[in-house]
Amino acid sequence: MTLPGVLDGIKIVEFSQNAAIPHCGRLLAGLGADVVKVEPPTGDAMRYLAPIGDDGRAYLTTNPGKRAIVLDLTSQKAPAVVDRLFGWADIALVAMKPADLERYGLDWDHARTVNPQLVHLTHTALGPEGPASHHGGYDVLVQGRSGIGWTMNRTRDGTPQSTRPAVNDYGTGMVSAFAVMAGLRHRDQTGEGQRIDTSLLGTAMSLCTPTVAWFEQDAEGYERLQEEIDALRLGGLSFAEQRDHYERRVEAAGGVFRLYFRHYRTADGLISVAGLSAHLFAKLHEATGIAAPPRRRIDDEFLAVVDAMETFFAERTSSELLDLLEAHGYPSGPYNTPHEAAFDEQVRANNFVIELDHPTVGRYATSGMPIQMEKSRAEIRGPSPQLGEHTREVMAELGLDDSTIDALQAAGVIKSLDD
Repeated sequence: MTLPGVLDGIKIVEFSQNAAIPHCGRLLAGLGADVVKVEPPTGDAMRYLAPIGDDGRAYLTTNPGKRAIVLDLTSQKAPAVVDRLFGWADIALVAMKPADLERYGLDWDHARTVNPQLVHLTHTALGPEGPASHHGGYDVLVQGRSGIGWTMNRTRDGTPQSTRPAVNDYGTGMVSAFAVMAGLRHRDQTGEGQRIDTSLLGTAMSLCTPTVAWFEQDAEGYERLQEEIDALRLGGLSFAEQRDHYERRVEAAGGVFRLYFRHYRTADGLISVAGLSAHLFAKLHEATGIAAPPRRRIDDEFLAVVDAMETFFAERTSSELLDLLEAHGYPSGPYNTPHEAAFDEQVRANNFVIELDHPTVGRYATSGMPIQMEKSRAEIRGPSPQLGEHTREVMAELGLDDSTIDALQAAGVIKSLDD
């Protein structure tokens, strides 16, 4: 028996490109919503990223389970189609610069006149208020502004490199799906739609909850640390050196992360270990036979234990170590490449990665739904759509007859797959 989806019957129009809000639409489609993605005549920019066949790998992995139409928002006849889409939809997902929202009639103030019950998600890069609210932006810019890059970015030649995957983009997709569900609940309670705002910066700051905290009692220490970092910058020290200084000063329980909660090199690769309690710390020393340091403060005695542990791991294979640690009850796991993760048996057993068939690209694997529900369906249904694949179908559902659709197509306002 096929289970119903909690969003069966919910109609969503998505005016967005790239990753953040398309990922939101992807998740909502996985819960049963009918998501219609609106693209410009040239298509979503992700169709050109990591090309394969006539499409892009980035697009194919970000947009499964949706329908796709092409609408030229710059056309004088486009606003009438936009209004029909707003009238048809329960939810609008809109990600554009504020000026473009008004220019194309996509803003909430206009949308509410068409459909006051619409849940209208407005996504911006940096939030709706503040001196930079009108700026566009991408994940890498928010990595820099939010401080998330300071702790997460890899380095090359002493300079930070952007973190991949784009955690703020895909995190915002999840946050936005959560926000839309809350908006639907409000509509169920009141019959009213509303504007909901999400942003890359808001997501990043939420992800940084443990690292952006500030306490008044520590204020003098923060000021001294900032002076030290400024001096290192002026002195021309590399980012890696600046970050090392910062982490030595602020990283709580630093010794834990040097010994018990980290990745270790093995004889044939890497593995991950994770203990955060004295009870678990004892299990690691029991498994390896290496005596615990007298203190968890980083000093010469502590570092000697770290060296001994690193040698112990380096002399044994990953599988040997994982078996040993599991036998002693110490949390551990493989350290996979992305390709290895896609075929990890634990991942596949939970459908966290699935396979789809595309009419021109063929079979491909991509992430599945991150949740499972007992009474409701949560699954990716079908591959990402081709450009304009459902234009005529959706226009008919909006109440346009064939002659009107033909005229819009001839004028270049809309475009279908067979154009």
